[in-house]
This record gives sequence, structure tokens and C-alpha cells, in this order.
Amino acid sequence: MNKTYVILALVLVLLGIGLIFLKANPNNTEIPPDKLLNELNDNTHYISTDDLAQRIIEGDPSVQLIDVRTAKDAAGFMLPGAINVPMGDLLTEESKAVLTQDGKDFIFYCNGDILANQAWIISRRAGLARLHVLKGGLNCWVETILQPKPPAPTEPQEAFDLYQARLGASQFFTGATIEVKKSETKENVDLTKKTKTRKVEGGC
Repeated sequence: MNKTYVILALVLVLLGIGLIFLKANPNNTEIPPDKLLNELNDNTHYISTDDLAQRIIEGDPSVQLIDVRTAKDAAGFMLPGAINVPMGDLLTEESKAVLTQDGKDFIFYCNGDILANQAWIISRRAGLARLHVLKGGLNCWVETILQPKPPAPTEPQEAFDLYQARLGASQFFTGATIEVKKSETKENVDLTKKTKTRKVEGGC
């Protein structure tokens, strides 16, 4: 039997309503289910949109984004430097060659984060390392990085600092022009876009 189908048959699939527990495969390179569940439950495999934006802006060479949506969906919009590896191709020899590059942090993403979590489980189960998931996916990226909303006047200074950082990230990724009038307060910062950004609809 094709090894790809064996691994897929044994993998834990994360769904909105929980996890499906599968039997362990005797292959020593695979991660045991109990260890996989512990890693999944501690949520350390997630990376926030803010952290990812900062790493991209700083030119972090270790970042390798993996878009796990279909080729058709990925053709509409992809994050900078991303490689499209649809779920059905995740464990092909070509994809494994990408996911085993030295010195790389592999960050899976989709519209939300359901497919990306499934990709993380499949790849981690197969023994691959340095795997992450973009928390909230492209929908969160649009809301926090491309189209950040100003905080309410009553929010703490940290919220305004985060907003200013997001405005800077938005300018970097979209080419938007940030205009701040001297007479305006923090909450009235304007973000005038030069390019249109289409919100990604739906989850995974």
C-alpha cells in the first residue's frame, strides 16, 4: 500500500468538534499520538499575524510560508514568499523536499486555520519538525495587518501602540499612505489605500 495513504489513514485530524484518535504506526520516524496531542494542546505551534508580519518585514530568512489551499484559491492571493502545497500533495516526495529544508520554520496557512491545523498534524505525525500554523489564517491577516481597526478611546496605551505597529505593517504590505493630522487624536488616524484588498471569505 502507498505509504502516503497509510500515514493519512493513521493521522489525527483536527475538526471544529474535536480530534479523531488513530492507532500508532510502527514506523519509528513517526510521532506517537500521545506526544502529538500534547504538542497540539499546548498551542505553541501557533504564530500570530503580528509576529509573522514583523518577521517578514525584518527579512527573516527562516520563514517559509506554506499555503495549503487549493491551487485555484491560492492563485487569487498568497502571502509574500509563500509556496502552494495543497493538502492532497502534502506528503509527496516533492513536498517533503520542501518541508525538510534546513534552517526553516514552516508556517502553514489557509483562509481560517482548520486546514492549516490538519496540515500541521499530518506533517508532524510524519516526523517533520519546525512546523507552525498562522493563527486565524488569511481572514485574521486581513483584519489585523491589511485593514487594522483603530482602538476605542478608552483602550489602554498598549492597544494604540499595537495599532500603530499594524498601520506600519499595512503600509509595508499594501503600499498604503498613512496620514495623521496634528489636530486629530490617536483614534482618528487615517489609512488611505492605494490598492484594493479583497477580504478572504469563509474558513477552511
